[in-house]
Amino acid sequence: MTLALTEEQALLRSTAADFVDREVVPHRARWDRDELVDREIVARLGELGFLGLTLDEEFGGTPVDHRSYCLLMEELGRGDSAIRGIVSVSLGLVGKAIAGYGTDGQRKQWLPGIASGETLACFGLTEPETGSDAGNLATRAERDGADWLLSGEKVFITNGTWADVALVFARTGGPGPKGITAFLVPTDAAGFEAREIKGKLGLRGQATASLHLDRVRVSDAHRLGDEGAGFRLAMSALDKGRMSIAAGCVGIA
Repeated sequence: MTLALTEEQALLRSTAADFVDREVVPHRARWDRDELVDREIVARLGELGFLGLTLDEEFGGTPVDHRSYCLLMEELGRGDSAIRGIVSVSLGLVGKAIAGYGTDGQRKQWLPGIASGETLACFGLTEPETGSDAGNLATRAERDGADWLLSGEKVFITNGTWADVALVFARTGGPGPKGITAFLVPTDAAGFEAREIKGKLGLRGQATASLHLDRVRVSDAHRLGDEGAGFRLAMSALDKGRMSIAAGCVGIA
């Protein structure tokens, strides 16, 4: 099997490298000092199709293979891993999860905005007491008629203060992995609050936050995947996330 890049892959890598050299490298030291990248870069990532890689054209995506996606992650990592994180969370963790597990309505509602950069997403898994142990989460979602009420806290959430939608994992059943369900929660919902985290040692330009949910009401239509299937969904998403981080680390090296 050849490892040579196709013409399409080589063009994507060249486009990504030019973007990084022009719009990331000159600013990364300031972003690190300020602990915040320029918000406008999200729109530029969307314009170039970088926030829709691997998604179907039907939803505004750029249907390339995952080697192409990794080439982008490598170049963004070379420039500033904070930028790489914006893409790998909004697209890689959340967008791909919606594409793989969402209903037609959920795909139509969220994927075009994620692909264009008009909608930014965050991945609400990690908690203060349990870390990223997806089988032992304390955040709860309780039935209230046709709705769910979510309460709990998430921490170290990339894109947390910028996101329009949070993929939140919460306990809907008994203890252990089979009690976890995933929900797409609009961040402007009543009872949802994002608090910015400053003073990090690395990835300082990323908008990182703790999320606080106080009986946040969402309809059952916001549930992503089957009830009790959140652990499997989280593990699938994190597998794709590891690919992104690995490629980004190659870029850093």
